[in-house]
Amino acid sequence: MKLVHHFGGAMPARLTEKLMTLAWFSRRPSFYPHMVALIARTITGAERHERYYVEAFAWAEGLAMPRCDALAAVGLPADAPAFPAYLLDEGTRRGENCGAKMGGPGDLDMLYGAIVATGAQRVVETGVAYGWSSFAALAALRDTGGRLVSVDMPYPKAGNEASVGIVVPGEWHKGWTLIRKPDRNGLRQALARFGDEIDLCHFDSDKSYPGRMFAYPLLWEALRPGGFFISDDISDNFAFRDFFARMGVGFAVVRCQEKHVGIARKPC
Repeated sequence: MKLVHHFGGAMPARLTEKLMTLAWFSRRPSFYPHMVALIARTITGAERHERYYVEAFAWAEGLAMPRCDALAAVGLPADAPAFPAYLLDEGTRRGENCGAKMGGPGDLDMLYGAIVATGAQRVVETGVAYGWSSFAALAALRDTGGRLVSVDMPYPKAGNEASVGIVVPGEWHKGWTLIRKPDRNGLRQALARFGDEIDLCHFDSDKSYPGRMFAYPLLWEALRPGGFFISDDISDNFAFRDFFARMGVGFAVVRCQEKHVGIARKPC
């Protein structure tokens, strides 16, 4: 029996989308672990955490503070430098003709300031998209002499691989390693590039509750004592809150446009 007959002459759009995604993954065997994780979430109902978005947003909003106060709360200078405006303008010009639609930037000033203020040299980020956080990190690392390793999975069916990282100047790629894999494939590889010890991490990839609960422990374990953990979109669900409650570590929250960014320091 054909699927179109079984569903009354037209396959539901949601099922069609899922089948197209499955076909996309089937052509990429190295991504199978991520595909299996996605299927498991659907079967076990793990995505139920995403239903608490309204509550999570209210929780984060209640904790949000000015960036200068958040930096001071985790032991960074309140007047840490911001991402230079001229670089923002240059990146905007590079990305304005990009036809692909990807995620927007996080708190570039926080990321840039944290790296410069701490002299971080070993930085790992997850999620690249246009490359705004990569650009900010690389700009700061030019001052510290450090390197950035990024993990970014191609968007299924989007065909936007050529546009990933488009705002990063070509001449800056020398200090940048981009691993084009899902977190479940690429994150351990990224950490291994620094001998599993890093100074700062920036999370902005699989922001589902299960996705965060897979990546957060790996990043936290690799973070050196006194290192900094930054995560974008923490008001999507309660993963950030739950993880740091489990670790018994305090954190600070900043509102960045319509989302929230969390920052924490690993105890020495």
